[in-house]
Amino acid sequence: MIMNFLQRWIFALKIKSWPKLFVPFILGQSFGISSANETNWLALLFGFLFTFSLVSFIVLLNDYADASVDKIKRTLFPDSSLKTIPDLILNKNEVLGVGLIFGFFTIIFGILIEFYVGRSYSNLVSIICILVFLMYSLPPVKLNYRGGGEFLEMIGVGFVLPLFHFYLQNPNFFNLEFFLLIQIYTILSLTSAMASGFSDEESDKLGGKRTFVTIFGNKYIHKTIIVILSISFILLLAYLILFQIKYRLGFSILIIVFNLHYLEQIFALSKKAKTNAFDYQRVYKDKLHYLIWGTLCLFSIYTIYRKFIPTS
Repeated sequence: MIMNFLQRWIFALKIKSWPKLFVPFILGQSFGISSANETNWLALLFGFLFTFSLVSFIVLLNDYADASVDKIKRTLFPDSSLKTIPDLILNKNEVLGVGLIFGFFTIIFGILIEFYVGRSYSNLVSIICILVFLMYSLPPVKLNYRGGGEFLEMIGVGFVLPLFHFYLQNPNFFNLEFFLLIQIYTILSLTSAMASGFSDEESDKLGGKRTFVTIFGNKYIHKTIIVILSISFILLLAYLILFQIKYRLGFSILIIVFNLHYLEQIFALSKKAKTNAFDYQRVYKDKLHYLIWGTLCLFSIYTIYRKFIPTS
C-alpha cells in the first residue's frame, strides 16, 4: 500500500482512537460550561489544543514503545491490520521525534492555560499527563508491560481528564451531578482499556507484555466486562433517578434504550470475539466504544441544551 506524506501521518495518528481523549474533553467542558456563569472561550480553545497535542503524543509514543510487539504480531498474522513502524509507514525516529514535539506542545498549552485562563493547576496537570504516559509505556517503569496499564488508563481517561476540563471552565471543582457521572465513566473506561488487549493477545504474550487479557485470558476478561457493564448500567439508572429533576423523562428513556441496544449487541458478540477472531474483536470494540462514547456525548449535549434552553 503506497501512501503519500499526509496519508502516512494520518494513518500513524490513528484518528479513530481520538474519542478516547476527546470525549473526556467534551464531557468536562460541557458540564463546566453548564455550571459556570459564562462560557470561557479561551479555556475551550486551549483545552481543545491541549487534548489534540496529548492524544497525538500518546498515539505516537505508544507505537514507538510497542514496535517490537507489533512486529511479532505482523509476523504471526501477516493479514492483520498494518502497523506504523513494522510496515515501514514511518520509521522509529520519525515517530519518536514528532511524538516528543507533541508532548512539548502539551506542556506549552498547559502553561498558556495557566497564564491566560488563570487556572493555576493546568501546567502541573500537563506535566503529570506526560510523565504518567512515559511511565505507562517506556522504560524503566513500563506499567503497560507489568499489568498496570488498564488501571492507569481508567483513572486518566475516566476521571482526571474530564475533571481537568471541567476545571478549565469552572474552577469550583466539586459539582455532585458531574462528579457522580464521571465515577460511572471511570468504571466504563476500565472495560475499554481491557478490551484493547484482545486483538494483541498472542503477540503480547510472546513480547512479554502483561495485560489483563494475557494474564487472565480472553474468556475471563469478556465475562468481567459483562459484569462491569451490567453494574454500570444499574448505576446509570440510579443516577437518572437521583437527578430526575434535571433530566426530562424523554432524555432518560433515550439513554436507557441507547444503552440496552448496545449492551445486547456487546453481550452477543462476547461469545464470538475469541482469541485471534480479529473481525469479531474489531466489531466488539466498536460497539463497546459506541456505548461508552455515545452515552457520554448524549449527556454532554443535553447539559449544554439544558443551560441555554431551561427544562423547567
